[in-house]
Amino acid sequence: SVTSLRVVPGAGCRGGVSSCKKTQVKVISPYWEQSIIENYWKDDKNQSIFSIEPFVNIYREKIMKKLFISVMVIFMMTVSARDLKILMVGNSFSICVGRNLPKLVSYEKKHSVEITSAYIGGCLLSRHADNLKEAEKNPDFKPYRIDIWTSKDLRRARNYKGNVNQLLKDNKYDIITVQQGSRESWDYKFYQPYANELIAYIKKYQPQAEIIIQQTWAYRPDSPILEEWKFSSAEMSEKVINAYKEFAKATKFRMIPTGEAVALARQYPQYKYTVLSEKQLKKFICPDLPPRANDVVGRHYWVKDKKEMRLGCDSIHLNEHGEYLQACVWYAFLFGEDAEKITYEPKLSSESCKILRKCAAGAVAKYK
Repeated sequence: SVTSLRVVPGAGCRGGVSSCKKTQVKVISPYWEQSIIENYWKDDKNQSIFSIEPFVNIYREKIMKKLFISVMVIFMMTVSARDLKILMVGNSFSICVGRNLPKLVSYEKKHSVEITSAYIGGCLLSRHADNLKEAEKNPDFKPYRIDIWTSKDLRRARNYKGNVNQLLKDNKYDIITVQQGSRESWDYKFYQPYANELIAYIKKYQPQAEIIIQQTWAYRPDSPILEEWKFSSAEMSEKVINAYKEFAKATKFRMIPTGEAVALARQYPQYKYTVLSEKQLKKFICPDLPPRANDVVGRHYWVKDKKEMRLGCDSIHLNEHGEYLQACVWYAFLFGEDAEKITYEPKLSSESCKILRKCAAGAVAKYK
């Protein structure tokens, strides 16, 4: 910046310096070198004269360099920081994103996010499509639990009853995620035509939003549903991953690879599931619970059955390890960050968090 600049028109040249213009200038600026000032300021009689053209050219070059660097720094800061507004049209495999991701984003202090979840437990794509049609006929049809979280104010979580139609008509989202219900996630034939109906409705009211698929995961090996389907947890994982790949290929949408991250975690000794026998389970008395049995999916709980407490088992949903893994996958995918550099950790061991971050990074890298 120029601290002082005074131009006196018509000032004559003195000392016989033929290159001097008929302009006298008084300039003070921290950007100009003293040697440059001396070259243009004085004649052979040490009189204060100044040739303005060459000096301005040098000044312009120095200022433009500094301006270019400043603009580039501001540009990179603007591009790297993202403020996302996300809608998840899903079920219990998406609502769990809200438990860790807003906290993680807030803790890392690089980006911000507002997440809205449209939740019905176990909701299939076919039901989502049917709900859109019903809500169009009857706006009071509100089958979804709507939850909203923001990383800017973690205390401001709220929920109410609503429908996806109104969310799409009343808001403007950057990203909208879709997924299949887990019971029909393992074969792409169950996805259509319902996925296309949902996608068409989203595009009609949110043309600016990017639609992204969340890839879900396989049940724990002890799930009784796997016995009905007559395939293993590993086989379900392969089927689910392939079905979602086909979904992504057909729609040309990007995909958040949560299911892939779960599969990677299960390759580590710390997360290989250990089946507990009926005899072992009977030893537990309420409120004591069995250990996690080393998986990112599943937990035990006590439930009242008539007049006595019965030990229940969830072998489908992510536990606290899986929910942290999911949040790391979403964060790395959405914001282009390295999951292994995440510093946020919930109440888990540092060793576990390190493994889970590594799995998240591996899954995201695989789908770039």
